[in-house]
Amino acid sequence: MHPRTVQETLNQLKPMQTCQELPRPAFMSNSSTEKVVLGVESMQRHMTDEGWQITNGLACQGYRHCGYNLDYPQTNVRKIVEHTNPSVVVVQDIREWDIQPGNFREPEARFESITALQDHNSLNVTILKDAHQNPLYHRQAAIDMACHAWIVYYHPRIVKRLAPYVREQDLIRTYHSLDLDHVPLWNNVRDGIVMSGAVSSAYPLRQRMRQFQTKLGLTWLNHPGYHRRGCCTPDYMQFLSKFKVAVCTSSRYGYALRKIIEATAAGCQVVTDLPVDEVLPEIDGNLIRVHPDTNMNILRSTLEQAVANYSHDRQYDFALKAQFRYNYPTVISHLANAIEDKRIEYNATTRMSVPNGSTQPATTGQVS
Repeated sequence: MHPRTVQETLNQLKPMQTCQELPRPAFMSNSSTEKVVLGVESMQRHMTDEGWQITNGLACQGYRHCGYNLDYPQTNVRKIVEHTNPSVVVVQDIREWDIQPGNFREPEARFESITALQDHNSLNVTILKDAHQNPLYHRQAAIDMACHAWIVYYHPRIVKRLAPYVREQDLIRTYHSLDLDHVPLWNNVRDGIVMSGAVSSAYPLRQRMRQFQTKLGLTWLNHPGYHRRGCCTPDYMQFLSKFKVAVCTSSRYGYALRKIIEATAAGCQVVTDLPVDEVLPEIDGNLIRVHPDTNMNILRSTLEQAVANYSHDRQYDFALKAQFRYNYPTVISHLANAIEDKRIEYNATTRMSVPNGSTQPATTGQVS
């Protein structure tokens, strides 16, 4: 059975009919050199820390890091923009700071007066991580912050299907990232196959593999649960480094999840059901793709062959490529450039606006 494609994935995702695409909000150029990112300091202690890497990475690129317990410890957005007059505002995913009762996240991180962005001449960008989660909620958030663009980790066509309120031309693609301090030293003593993660209906292949765990010869690592008691990534990557092969499923949404990059950086050959035309820069050659409906006997043979053919030299080369391309200063440097390209493109589109207020089509922002 051939690996699936993005189009096949789209065909199996039911479109949401009640979440119409948002029109582009008005944009007025701002010549200020100040840029701000609204972050959540406690995310560096979340179970997984990629959300911290993206905002801290932008801070390293010259953005002012605003939020509770951060360099600019202000959570009132109106006060932030009045004081800094930024040309760009990047907002962390609203789920990370619009805290609901009983949630593990830091309640003090909540931002107030986010609608102040509607009245400020800045390019307003937000992070949209899990596009399938509560699209009507995220649509309203985009309205509230007069969102001009979304930073997304996954294939733009898939994001658009799951979150139809976004404008595909205004999706800025980035990738999951690594902290090189969390990558273990190379381990030549390794064997077997590892698989990890939550088992739910979002992961049909993972569910089936869990059922046939013994037959497939898998070592299973349970999901630690979401919390802010400390980042689990260093221990996770150390565990990965003991194995030759890691199975990293991409969910029914075909997401290029962080596990794929982490496993490659830790020296594993990766078996995945990631769509074949969702290509990961530099490390795609490390992926053995299977279809989510692959027969378990065929999958067992694929896994056994991957273990038998494991090459330390080849995997060391891919590990270095992953560490070089996906270390978070590099990833976020590409992202910062893409955001600036989007700001320039918005300026140009505004100048090309016709009298009725419509604009010329724009190209999709993408981090290469």
